[in-house]
Amino acid sequence: MLPPDGDGLWLHAVAVGCAAERLAARASSLHLGLDAAFLAGLLHDVGKLALRAVYPKAFGRAVARADQARGDIADFEREVLGVDHTGAGLRIAQRWRLPDYIQQAAWLHHVSDAALPPQVVQPRLLAVVRLADTLVREQGIGYSGNHRFSEPSPLLAARLGISEEVLAGVQHELLDAVRASNLVARADAAQDGVIAAARLPDVLPDVERFEVGRDAEPRSGEPLAGEAAVADESAGRYLRGLALFEQQLDELADHAGLARALAGAAHAALACSHVAALLRCDHGAVACGACGTESGEARSASVRPAAELVHWLEAGTDSDRHVIGPAPAALSSLCCDTLGKQFAQARWALRIGRGRHVLGCLLLDATDTDVARLARERAALEQFLAAVGSAIARAAALGSTRRLAEDLADANRRLQQTHSDVLRSRTLSMIAEMAAGAGHELNSPLTVISGRAQMLAQHLADPEARRVLRMICDKAHECSGIVSELMDFARPRPVRLTVVDLPALLTAIREEWLGQAGLAPSRLRLEFPGCRGEKSKASAPALEALADPHLLRTVIRELLGNAADAIGDDGGVITLGARHSLEQDAVELTVADTGCGMSPSVLHRAFDPFYSHRKAGRRRGLGLPRAFRIVEAHSGRIWLESREGEGTTAHVLLPRPAAAPPPDV
Repeated sequence: MLPPDGDGLWLHAVAVGCAAERLAARASSLHLGLDAAFLAGLLHDVGKLALRAVYPKAFGRAVARADQARGDIADFEREVLGVDHTGAGLRIAQRWRLPDYIQQAAWLHHVSDAALPPQVVQPRLLAVVRLADTLVREQGIGYSGNHRFSEPSPLLAARLGISEEVLAGVQHELLDAVRASNLVARADAAQDGVIAAARLPDVLPDVERFEVGRDAEPRSGEPLAGEAAVADESAGRYLRGLALFEQQLDELADHAGLARALAGAAHAALACSHVAALLRCDHGAVACGACGTESGEARSASVRPAAELVHWLEAGTDSDRHVIGPAPAALSSLCCDTLGKQFAQARWALRIGRGRHVLGCLLLDATDTDVARLARERAALEQFLAAVGSAIARAAALGSTRRLAEDLADANRRLQQTHSDVLRSRTLSMIAEMAAGAGHELNSPLTVISGRAQMLAQHLADPEARRVLRMICDKAHECSGIVSELMDFARPRPVRLTVVDLPALLTAIREEWLGQAGLAPSRLRLEFPGCRGEKSKASAPALEALADPHLLRTVIRELLGNAADAIGDDGGVITLGARHSLEQDAVELTVADTGCGMSPSVLHRAFDPFYSHRKAGRRRGLGLPRAFRIVEAHSGRIWLESREGEGTTAHVLLPRPAAAPPPDV
């Protein structure tokens, strides 16, 4: 779980930086700078630090959901916050004007090498950061929030041409390198720096310090008189306001920031006591920002639905879109609720548009004198509003492009996560078809061998010859058993779905297993958090799954067998559990052991048919693949979490009955 002070995130970042630096140093063929590798690794998760600093409660909810679902925190960041740490990291790196390779490391460090766009400046550096991140997560150093591994570190290293010896050396040195790094001691200062840099500036720079736009005429040192001086002064105001707005556009990526910046720029240009900016967003929402004379600050913006504003904006005609007019009561009420009571009596509004498309409006707390002055400045005012409309449209287009790029990167990350499961499913299906064909072909010869051996044994008197023939017969039967096992794997019995009470099923399996395996009752525990009967949640919905009880027993027994092998005779505990899943309409079974665990390479191949890292002759390597096929036939999902020396946890996700009430998780 994430420590309350956030040091787990920083520790993970430091460890990835150290790992990337050492990988670059030991793999000289990659031709990577050590400083570049360290910085790219150190800042790869800067988006998480920023999200935690700016939105601590919401980010905490994303962390809790990721930990419970044992998934990728990016999925839950998008669900809770609307943006994940990769998109946030990209924006912060751009704001800091960091080198392109650091921006891309913060944004694309989860993307596989084959899926990287051609514009990536240093793909090998990104691959090293991805390997370093995987290595650190496998070692459990710090906290990353990502519990899923698409590929193990040995496979990533081999793709980069990094030998197993180099990888093992980096792994061995990593903890000492992190402990020796003085960056760990500066975690609080780094967190404060991220907080300061992640926020958009709350105080706009002094308007008078901005230069007039490039197209403006330079002002002479001599004062002008009469109407010419007034015209020059008003033109200067509008140009300074426009320059102020244009200067911030590159740093703004959302409607809320645009509304706040526009309010500050319009306050400088229109010289009214209070100005609010309201901009249309998607799905009938409105972003609001305000600026007042008292402090000269642009207030924080918010986004909320406002159908009244959208209707009013569209009601204007082409001739009055840029003309000052009375403000509807609904607009004043919206701004009063969102931005402060000074807008309760706001009387005037200006529409902002581009062509026939209305983008938003400015709401003014203006006196009659201000209105008269703005009427005299109508030509300059309309030019200002038209220029602002064009700038907003450009910024919106840029923001849409950025969001599209982030969505594509997120889609690629999700696709990458599911790629291994899909590939494994296809491989198992192909092997199953092959096993089914081979089983049919082998059964006939084995039957002939066994039958002829028995016939010969009946006509021979030599005891040694009879013993050999009996051995042949026994081995033929053993081969026939293997063929039957292959056939069961290739063509499992059809799934007969029914509602299964998981606590009752697991309790019954536990009693059966205790008698068969000879385990002490204390070494095989049961956990059912949140089900009926628990004192903490007496009203919680029952833990029920839509499954085939017979096949589900087969899956659980296989997982229990693996857990028993892992703890061996040295002692340990196996925990059977069931709980409501965060995924919609699903429940989760877990089988956890405190045994020897698995290395990343073994974990990656755990579901491969005929693969086993146990001693020869112990198992044929079909148990977990069979469990995978059974769970897949239930439209469920199965995966393992393991670390050498720390045990293994198997997770089985199964659908809930359709009529069951949704759990409160």
